[in-house]
Amino acid sequence: MEIVKTKKYFLIAVVFLLGALVNPAAVNASLIQAETGPYYDLPLCMPGYYPKDPGDCLPFGPSQTISGLREQGFPYPLAGLPANKPDPSLNALPIRIASINAGQTKVYASLSDATSGGTVIRSYPGGLSRYVAFVEQANAGGSTFVRLLGGGWIEAQPLYSIPNWQGLEFFDSPQSDFGFTIDGTGSYNGTSFSSGATGNAYNKYESFPIYNVVEAEGYEWYQVSPTEWIPSLKSRRVVVDTSTPPGVEGGKWINIDLYNQTLSAYENYELVFATVIASGSGDLYSDPGTYRIYEKKELEQMQGSYTSDRSDFYYMEGVPWAMYYNHAQAIHGIYWPAVLGFKQSHGCINMFPGDAHWLYNWAELGDYVYVHDPSGETPVPTPTPVGTPAQEIIYPTATPNP
Repeated sequence: MEIVKTKKYFLIAVVFLLGALVNPAAVNASLIQAETGPYYDLPLCMPGYYPKDPGDCLPFGPSQTISGLREQGFPYPLAGLPANKPDPSLNALPIRIASINAGQTKVYASLSDATSGGTVIRSYPGGLSRYVAFVEQANAGGSTFVRLLGGGWIEAQPLYSIPNWQGLEFFDSPQSDFGFTIDGTGSYNGTSFSSGATGNAYNKYESFPIYNVVEAEGYEWYQVSPTEWIPSLKSRRVVVDTSTPPGVEGGKWINIDLYNQTLSAYENYELVFATVIASGSGDLYSDPGTYRIYEKKELEQMQGSYTSDRSDFYYMEGVPWAMYYNHAQAIHGIYWPAVLGFKQSHGCINMFPGDAHWLYNWAELGDYVYVHDPSGETPVPTPTPVGTPAQEIIYPTATPNP
């Protein structure tokens, strides 16, 4: 009997001891729950985006993913650029153009003179690039001859293929920068050429959004999606900046970025147009500064040479939609072969015809042109030209009726 009682008291003591060990933890857990609330008991929120903690549900799933993307700079929902391609009819040149392929070239008084080597009225010196504007063409003896806009006949080859790519016309300012490819390119999984290709291909002059920019391996890398990057090796960035540039008054100006080789137009402090360009190269760089358009010419003749032997002579008639803003430097269209996105001109800002036409129609005499190089590599004229240009604004003179 004593043995049974002893076992009974022993079991009671063990139970009491275990209770003393367990109860403090239970009490502490109860206190913690009272302090923090039953977070683990909350249900999941309904699908959707919760920019703030709703408090009565757990914003996991899609909302958590969206919040993470927004922290990386991605908007929600992801959308394309607020832009359209301009009217394709703007690509048409106002005059027909032909190239002179030979050396010094003679201009004849008539087509019969041109085919027979008859009366010569003038000649063009030899050069690397020579183009003439013409109004009529004829084939004779296996050669092509054109009647020049300024009179006379010459052997030349009409241009049938004119660049027709166009930039973007915006109906709202994008919330982030964007870019254009300047050649066909692929994208990468990270900010390194060794990170592996995504398999996505971008065509030449295709636009893409830019959400983040990182410098690596000698290039800027543009994040175009959460897992996709494009290097600046074959692309150019348009920096969206609606703030007024130095020396500009009002909300309308043309922004020329020499580093990125892009041009953008602003009106009422909003981006309305953007494209790629080719600016001056080497010692013939385009001058940084703030200028104003002082002359507009639908067709212009440009020529020049910068070597003693004139081997680099160029002569171009019918250069379309020229707008002068800094002495002989102008924004104008090109019809000759070129790859935009690189410095390559004699100081002017080269654009494809459709873009130059759009800008010519939009811009007015006196509008501001802000030329700058974010890298600081392009020399700045001294004193820095800001505001009113040295040139007087030239208003066109009305042609009297015959």
